[in-house]
Amino acid sequence: MEIGKKIHRIKSCPSTNDLAKELAKKGAQQGEVVVCDEQTRGKGTKGRIWHSVSGKGLCFSVLLFPSRSDLSLLPLAASVAVKDAVFQSLGILIELKWPNDLVYKGRKIGGILCESCFSGKKLNHSIVGIGINVKQSEDDFPADLQKNAGSLEMIIQKDIDKDQLLQSVCCELGKWYQRFLKNKDDHILKQYLEACPYHINDLLNANARGKPVTGLFKGLDKEGKMILEVKGKEKRFLSGELNIRDIKRGDK
Repeated sequence: MEIGKKIHRIKSCPSTNDLAKELAKKGAQQGEVVVCDEQTRGKGTKGRIWHSVSGKGLCFSVLLFPSRSDLSLLPLAASVAVKDAVFQSLGILIELKWPNDLVYKGRKIGGILCESCFSGKKLNHSIVGIGINVKQSEDDFPADLQKNAGSLEMIIQKDIDKDQLLQSVCCELGKWYQRFLKNKDDHILKQYLEACPYHINDLLNANARGKPVTGLFKGLDKEGKMILEVKGKEKRFLSGELNIRDIKRGDK
């Protein structure tokens, strides 16, 4: 199985994840990729919209048929794959902000959204959606995002070939997907945590299920849940339950 061997190129679409779902229904094969120049209704986490400027971002989705149904670490494996591809292609070392953000010096330069389809308990397919800001300038982002968003070309100040970057990400994703299928969970978690901006015993201020919470970061569990020590007790949070506001560096 080779991810990216077949690529469907679309000028504009609401969401590449949705197109990939339609392809799955029509018998598309594992590893097929949908990439577009512009998403008009790109998806982020918690129902947010992923802002897309025509021709400047790399927005694509990968169709997968995993042989394991516990998919909690698939987004983390995909994140590590993107990190490796960006570093190998461009020499940029990005961080992986839990659960699905790609960041550089505090600015978000990309994100990952995995969606899966089940029939009862049977997994039909998974979609890994990846959005990377490549060619945007600061003025391309809405005013409320300009301080917190960035692009790869803003970092290295030179032209980037999006097709080459796509091929690099597909190659690395293929490697990390195989590790995921082989249950290399400890390796995935280790590599993810090494790229995470949170260090063990950092004090995190967050909103958890709509309420403020402060706790010491204690890592991620086997399901990719964040572990915080709150008032001496460990609590675990799913990706949709916790929003980190700020970090205070703690003792190693």
